[in-house]
Amino acid sequence: MGIAILVDGYNVIYSSSELKRLLEKSRYQAQEKLVNLMSSYCSLEGREGYVVFDAYRGHCLKSEEEIGSNLKIILTGTGETADSYIEKFVSQKKAYYDYIYVVTSDYSQRRTADDKKVLFLSPQNFLKEIEAYQKVLRETYFSSPSKACLRVSDYLKSEVKERLDRIREGLS
Repeated sequence: MGIAILVDGYNVIYSSSELKRLLEKSRYQAQEKLVNLMSSYCSLEGREGYVVFDAYRGHCLKSEEEIGSNLKIILTGTGETADSYIEKFVSQKKAYYDYIYVVTSDYSQRRTADDKKVLFLSPQNFLKEIEAYQKVLRETYFSSPSKACLRVSDYLKSEVKERLDRIREGLS
């Protein structure tokens, strides 16, 4: 069981001034930024995430790509909207999850899903939640200089460090 979070990708992108600016430059940059945000969020929360981008007007085949162990990116096929994909997902998978959070600005979808296991978040509220998590991360991991400058050598055993130092000295 567990918790899933489904995100209508373009709803969130158009609700964020930063992501919207990226979208004006490149659709892929905006998508990538959202996917990175979702990946961090899902890892911290221990949720399974799904970011759905619709290809309703485009001509493409439906595709799914797993990003790590807890995030899946879905590109709907021609003629399918993110909303219709999300509706199908919820009806097919709600028994599998304790709760399913749906991030969308589609209010008709909110009215049709009358289920206590399905919870809706507006893209704006979801973005606020992500900002709060980013703040916690910055304060927790990057507040002191020693934490901000982690290097690979910080994780090496002392004998490995010594061998690398000897190799480096031999090259000088």
